[in-house]
Amino acid sequence: MASPRFLPERYDRAGWVRLGLALTGAVLTVCVVVLAWQGVRAAILLSRASDQSQLLLAQVAQGDADGARQTSAVLTDAAGRAHASTDGPLWAVFSHVPIVGDDVDAVRVVAREVDRVAVEAVPTIVDVTAQVGLDAFSPRDGRVDIANLEAVAPRLAGPREALERAARDVGEIEPQKVVGRLQAPVRRLQGSLTGAASAARIADTAATLLPDMLGGSERRRYLLLIQNNAEIRSLGGIPGSFAVIEADRGKVRMRAQGSAIDVPPNGRPRLTVPDDQLGAVPVTAATDLRNTTSVPDFPEAAAFASSLVAEELDTRFDGVVSVDPVTLGYLLQGLGPVTLEDGTRLTAENAVDELLNGVYRRYATDLLGQDAVFEDAARRIFDAFVDGQGATQPVLEALVQASVDNRVLVWSADESEQRRIRSTGVAGALAQTRDRAHVGVYVDDSLGSKLQYYLDTSSTLRSVRCVDERAQVLSLRTTLTSTVPDTALPISITGLELPGLRPGDQRLSVRVVAPAGGVLERVRLGDTERTPSGGRIGDRRVTVVPVTLRPGESVDLEVQLRTGEGQTSDAVLTTTPGIEAGANDVRVRSACG
Repeated sequence: MASPRFLPERYDRAGWVRLGLALTGAVLTVCVVVLAWQGVRAAILLSRASDQSQLLLAQVAQGDADGARQTSAVLTDAAGRAHASTDGPLWAVFSHVPIVGDDVDAVRVVAREVDRVAVEAVPTIVDVTAQVGLDAFSPRDGRVDIANLEAVAPRLAGPREALERAARDVGEIEPQKVVGRLQAPVRRLQGSLTGAASAARIADTAATLLPDMLGGSERRRYLLLIQNNAEIRSLGGIPGSFAVIEADRGKVRMRAQGSAIDVPPNGRPRLTVPDDQLGAVPVTAATDLRNTTSVPDFPEAAAFASSLVAEELDTRFDGVVSVDPVTLGYLLQGLGPVTLEDGTRLTAENAVDELLNGVYRRYATDLLGQDAVFEDAARRIFDAFVDGQGATQPVLEALVQASVDNRVLVWSADESEQRRIRSTGVAGALAQTRDRAHVGVYVDDSLGSKLQYYLDTSSTLRSVRCVDERAQVLSLRTTLTSTVPDTALPISITGLELPGLRPGDQRLSVRVVAPAGGVLERVRLGDTERTPSGGRIGDRRVTVVPVTLRPGESVDLEVQLRTGEGQTSDAVLTTTPGIEAGANDVRVRSACG
């Protein structure tokens, strides 16, 4: 066969190579240009989808069904076109190319999951908003409409699943590794999806469980604990104040109130700390109401607390709900200010300061006066909430935010209800799962003071390295800083003086809980090495480190941990919620890729 006229008769091998490289370069150039154009188009569309998602959340919260429908249409169109722009074979190929592959894949994931949410979650959410609005979850005139909850409950599982999957997949993307123009939309979408998934999870569980828990079939009685973060405990603070809440066919009332001094330590409690937890949990957690929340597992702590109060009041509880003054401050953003009997005006801005510090200054030597303030504040805020005072949107947003902080905790004595609660952010359960590394840092006051109003804590966890693709080595650093002022403080804040301590000194116990099946390899407090000791809770090893903080002093606690076998995905860090607002259960990037 004759050679083509435009090629020489004897075209050498080098020529063919040069021609092939030229053609390959041309094809790659065209592909890159097309990919770049589609990327810019996707960026614009995803940015529009991000803006629309923010608007949609606000409209749903406000019950604006017509506006939500219009926004939903724009969001669905933008998300669908962004997905289409990043879903072709070119994007699939380039997602495996070194250097740019991760970025390309990240864009594909974002576009796919935003489109999924727009199709599988948004229409149902908008329809539910039009049908009943947020009032389905908010009491009015002391009653929650159980019929509304029962009407929406079957429709919330789908949106929950779509949002949870999208939040998980998009949350695994590192925005700083994405093409510059997409970084801001990705970050906004991650925040929106995380908040929406949390709200959907709570709404789905609440709509399913609340009809029965609110006395739909029989009257229920709950123990409400108000934890005091100024005297810190693992779960937040001592249960300084409590109330009995009664629910009957959706009608919710506050009955008896009391404080920790009304429930003296019980030498022969109905429940006791399990033998295998000794050393990890104080034995007084089962005997002294003030120490029940030293247990970093709310279901166990709630069982102890309800048993002690029930025996003292000769009653029975169907469950326990716990909040703290930070939660009350969140709620006041929506409910508006309340004025207490002693004339104190509680607002969203001053509630934490007044309830965790101011009351101890005003009633320095009057324990009954202190208790009266807490009980009065709890009742007035509770009454405002159940009467439907204020706007629904900020009140429900406050509850969602408090649950993200691990400040709203719920336990049911009914095992079937408790199984559902455990899957939500309000369970407060110490994770025993072996498929993910969970690390906990919990702080307890050992002095009986209210000095943790002046305690700053921060914890960071990082994955140091992957071990044979089977486990991780984790590095934990917790910084404890005392901000106790130079001025003299009343004994109601400093607590009793003990030998070796001066007024203003804080005596703390820091409890570090390793992942299930994991090991605490090294513990260092400041410049001193410590031997890990403290027992275990379930499959999780615990070390308890005593710390004494002088006023103005700061100390670092460093712990090296090894995860259990198979725990190679992102770890989770859980900490004691203090007086400062902040998200909990923080995900930590795995070194295993």
